[in-house]
Amino acid sequence: MKKTTAILFALLCANSLFSQQWGGNNTTTDPAFRDGNVSVGLANSYDKFTLSGNLRMVDGQIKFKYFMPNRGSFLDSYFTIEHLAPSRSVGIDGLYIHPSHDFLSTSSTVPDESKALFVSGTSKVGMGTNAVNCITCDGYRLFVKDGIKTEKVKVEIAANNNWADYVFAKDYKLMPLQDLKSFINDNGHLPEVPTTEEAIKNGIELKEMNILLLKKVEELTLYTLQQQEKMEEQSKRIEKLENNAKLNLK
Repeated sequence: MKKTTAILFALLCANSLFSQQWGGNNTTTDPAFRDGNVSVGLANSYDKFTLSGNLRMVDGQIKFKYFMPNRGSFLDSYFTIEHLAPSRSVGIDGLYIHPSHDFLSTSSTVPDESKALFVSGTSKVGMGTNAVNCITCDGYRLFVKDGIKTEKVKVEIAANNNWADYVFAKDYKLMPLQDLKSFINDNGHLPEVPTTEEAIKNGIELKEMNILLLKKVEELTLYTLQQQEKMEEQSKRIEKLENNAKLNLK
């Protein structure tokens, strides 16, 4: 009898202790809440919620709300983190971080406002777009819709032969000007430079295009130097002919 009384007393104390710690109905479906901090997997609690270990979110959303003192209420989340599994009708596997707006519809494509930042299941990042997987996209990690405004862009050059100074090598074969003229007349663009149709269809590689433009500038410099040499030779010939003509007149 004494053991039974002791067990009942212990259970009563435990229940009383729990009721002091947590609020809410004693069911498995109603929310449970408390005013103090909560720690999971760790003895100490450093914030309102402290977790030691991994946190798994299954087909859900994480929304952050903020309090406006002048309104005395919480506003909708400033941004939302949502995972879309490929099994859903949108068919895109990835994580979205976007400003607060209406929930994503599982019966339609992802709206543009939900594409602020997208991290795909293939470790690619899209800003303003989730179109990060395509046949010609394997070598790229960041995809940006609309424009990029920045103060600096630095492009790494892999090796010396990736730069265009080889044009100034003694054994570089410069296309004769007459052949260059014929090529332009036949094709409507410089050799090696993509056509308008190709640029629109495939886009252009910033690094490769800058190197190609440098190559053309260096070739143009060589053409200019060649023309300068011919002009100097012609000037000397003219001067020599004029001097001979003056001697003959005497």
